[in-house]
Amino acid sequence: MPRVSSQDGLSKAAVRILMVGLFVIWSNSFTAIKHLRDVLDPMELVLARFLPVALFSFVYLISSGKRRAESRALLRGSWIQIIIMAIVGVWGYNYFLSLGQSEIKPGAAALITSLVPLFTAILAALLLRERVPLRRAAGIVIGFVGLYFVVRWGSIGMGRVTGITNAELKYALIAALAPFCWSVYSIAGKQIAGKGSTLTITYLSLVIGTIPVLFTLDGDFAAKLIHMGPSYWIALLYLSVMCTIIGFFIWVTGLKYLPATSVASYVFLNPPFAAFFGWLLFGEEITWLFLAGSTVVLAGLYLTQTGENETSGSRNEA
Repeated sequence: MPRVSSQDGLSKAAVRILMVGLFVIWSNSFTAIKHLRDVLDPMELVLARFLPVALFSFVYLISSGKRRAESRALLRGSWIQIIIMAIVGVWGYNYFLSLGQSEIKPGAAALITSLVPLFTAILAALLLRERVPLRRAAGIVIGFVGLYFVVRWGSIGMGRVTGITNAELKYALIAALAPFCWSVYSIAGKQIAGKGSTLTITYLSLVIGTIPVLFTLDGDFAAKLIHMGPSYWIALLYLSVMCTIIGFFIWVTGLKYLPATSVASYVFLNPPFAAFFGWLLFGEEITWLFLAGSTVVLAGLYLTQTGENETSGSRNEA
């Protein structure tokens, strides 16, 4: 990847700041999902979240001749990647995460989604020929070890580790399909990151990905929405606007400027941020093991972000 100048767009430092900001947003999504699962089943939750997003994205794409032309060009030249991003980014990730959270706590879900860097590193090496140096690989392992301490002993709730039931194990495995889907989304997005504007790529995949979910629409769904209380609408608005319209755009922007494995490693910030905001907003306990684990997480994240000049020469870089 060539060095990014102001003429090319964002600097790497600016992108890293955006990625940290993204996980300030995404770290609270698990609580919002868990709350909405009180009134919506997994597919209804996906539909409720992405239907307004798709409408917004569709209006954005058709409101400009340039964006319409760019969308047509992407569908002609990169339709495979767009379809993959649509399916796994909208339906796959969110359905499996919502279903998994039926029986596991938000903290456990946050830990499981932190498998994204591992899955992404494997897929990037196989499909992008992106070299993952030992330093970055070590950072991924160190970061995940730190996350285990944060979630297991940091008072954000992993649930039982010993005496785990078959049901909990089943739903944990289901939830693990979510980070795999997101890794596939990231690889597909990386492959086409330089073939169109970030907004067009992001919103086009969101529109297409929502279309299959529309077939699940029924009267019960509308009735549930009508009777939802204010707290559920706030959670839904947060997921749709902050986590999706803004969040997906930031993620694809990161893929444009950084190696896929570097972008994926920011997922390690999810559990520490979730615990921090739980303490800040709800007075939840912060333990010294949380602080120790968070320090290890940050050390691992630092390692994954170093040495990019040597390894970002993927043929699919923007």
